[in-house]
Amino acid sequence: MVSGISTEAALRARLPLLPLVALGSAAALAWGWNVRGEYYLSAESGLGYGLGILGLSFMVLLLLYSLRKRARAMRSWGPIRYWFGIHMFLGVVGPVAILFHANFRLGSLNSTVALVCVILVAASGLIGRFIYPKIHHGLYGHRSSLRELRREADRWRDAVDSAVSSLPEVSRELATFETHALAEGCGYLVSAWRFAGFRLRSRFVRRRCMRLVRVAGGATDPSDAASELDAYLMAIHRIAQYSGYVRLFSLWHAFHLPFCVMLFLAAAVHVVAVHMY
Repeated sequence: MVSGISTEAALRARLPLLPLVALGSAAALAWGWNVRGEYYLSAESGLGYGLGILGLSFMVLLLLYSLRKRARAMRSWGPIRYWFGIHMFLGVVGPVAILFHANFRLGSLNSTVALVCVILVAASGLIGRFIYPKIHHGLYGHRSSLRELRREADRWRDAVDSAVSSLPEVSRELATFETHALAEGCGYLVSAWRFAGFRLRSRFVRRRCMRLVRVAGGATDPSDAASELDAYLMAIHRIAQYSGYVRLFSLWHAFHLPFCVMLFLAAAVHVVAVHMY
């Protein structure tokens, strides 16, 4: 899985603007909120009006990412990971422009509904950004599968067994941990408890295994054993929580898509109302 990690690092290096955009947007929002009473911008004219058009245009362009994923005619239009990067960029800058357009204030009923929809879409997109890498290879990688994750865990398990070949106690400890972590057929409450407490249990197992390695001494290098063990526990972690994150991602889609529909309906009503009355 070293290649997957290096690919993710390379893609992050190619898209260095995203963290800067997020940081700049946060700073702009903090400044805009503090000076909202100065009325530097007007939603009806000038720069404030232009920011409204720009923000709405960016939100409409967000749909291109969904079209790129589903439309056969667009499959040759560049790698999907770059479209996803543009999708995130627009999803940050668009709501920021609309908030400045509204001067961080609620207006008429139709503008209030449109602004609330923008905030809901942006907030749900932020939540999805943290769920997405849990079932994909990073932000820009392809969708993971349980078979792929199990192969990765098996590779790291073989590496751990090789590093601690003289310590069967460690192998037995890890076998017990893996059996418990990947047990199937549990109820919802038990699964939720395992989902929430897995990291704590994996730290406890790591501590016990490393104690066995240090006490045994001999030819086993603790630093090598620690690196292999960490990779193995992380692989088991991803398998154990994969199904839970898949369910969360499906639930997120069930809310995110209606929010988007509400946004564009509210924006259309807002634009028509502003220019007709």
